[in-house]
Amino acid sequence: MVIGAPAQAGEQIEAALGFHRTLEAGDFDAFEALFAPDALYELPYHSPVSPAEFAGAAAIAADYRKMISNRRDLQFTIHSVTTDPRENRVVVEFSGRSIIGETGALYEQDYVGVFTIDGTRISRLRLYADPQRAAKALAPIR
Repeated sequence: MVIGAPAQAGEQIEAALGFHRTLEAGDFDAFEALFAPDALYELPYHSPVSPAEFAGAAAIAADYRKMISNRRDLQFTIHSVTTDPRENRVVVEFSGRSIIGETGALYEQDYVGVFTIDGTRISRLRLYADPQRAAKALAPIR
């Protein structure tokens, strides 16, 4: 269960929060379905173990399947949600923590996700996170 998720949320916020809920549930098919087929996922501060972007729902979901299939105790905490309905944008500040199955290490990260929502699907996601922390934790599984 995503901690701190707003109880009352419109369709666009629900689409953004679906990102967290489907990953916590390990439902990668539902995760892929959140994204438009031609969605763009950008990592402006990407680590050396990750490309700067992924194009298409299938590629985005494939990367997450590879990266977190063996995670345990995945938990997201929402700190703030801001919307810009004119731009179909939802900005979510959140943190995540999990145990990396391949190494047994605890991975904790803070994020800002800028979700562009077209209808009820994510068409673009820019995810900001600490690339050094990601590289250190994810290098053994990339």
